[in-house]
Amino acid sequence: MKKKVVLGLMVGTLTLGIGTGALAATGLEQIKAYLNSKITLKLNGETVTAKDANGKTVLPITYNGTTYLPVRAVGTLLGTEISYDGATSSVLIGGTNGSTPVTNNKSTLSSLGTSVLGSIAWHTKDPAETSYKGKDYKDVYLHNDPSKQGKDIQINTGKKYSSLHLELAALKGNQEIQIHDQDLAVLKKLSITPEDGMVSLDVDVKGTEAVYVEIVSEDPGSALFVPLTTSYLTK
Repeated sequence: MKKKVVLGLMVGTLTLGIGTGALAATGLEQIKAYLNSKITLKLNGETVTAKDANGKTVLPITYNGTTYLPVRAVGTLLGTEISYDGATSSVLIGGTNGSTPVTNNKSTLSSLGTSVLGSIAWHTKDPAETSYKGKDYKDVYLHNDPSKQGKDIQINTGKKYSSLHLELAALKGNQEIQIHDQDLAVLKKLSITPEDGMVSLDVDVKGTEAVYVEIVSEDPGSALFVPLTTSYLTK
């Protein structure tokens, strides 16, 4: 029988020195659980290590036959912001103000992997290439080499999704980007420069089999950075 794995919260502070009454007042209940070093985490088929904010490896916890994963560490691996609001005792997934909620209808391009990604030549998880302005996005499309095949990103939507949220940054050079479907119908156009920083846009992809993000014009030596952990498709 497969054990159920639940995305649970590992509380970062221990309850040392807290009496029974004080412990009850906090809403905490003492349990007996086990750190489980036998559980391996895989993201898109690749083994990954969950780490806390200080870079220390954190392990899953097994309790009563259920395995709990550290929500902040897993959120970091998926490129999802995780924070804690002490005033309301709430764990916030996807943004401190709730503006980027995580729903069952939204899937990052990174989590969908090869089921939608069709531009392998641009795909990289090399830590030397996945960071932008101090943030490591873990999984990106990077076009910085003219020898790489083509000038477009193919996203296979298969008529399953209603919208595409895309994030892009011009690392070098000014670029003209055009987004079109499999019939070459233009869905969106934009111009980006390095000074623009990370640009976000939403594209209506209802009824499309595939969407192409194409560089139609660029300065010599240009580079385009597209984080797959924060770009997503919505049903």
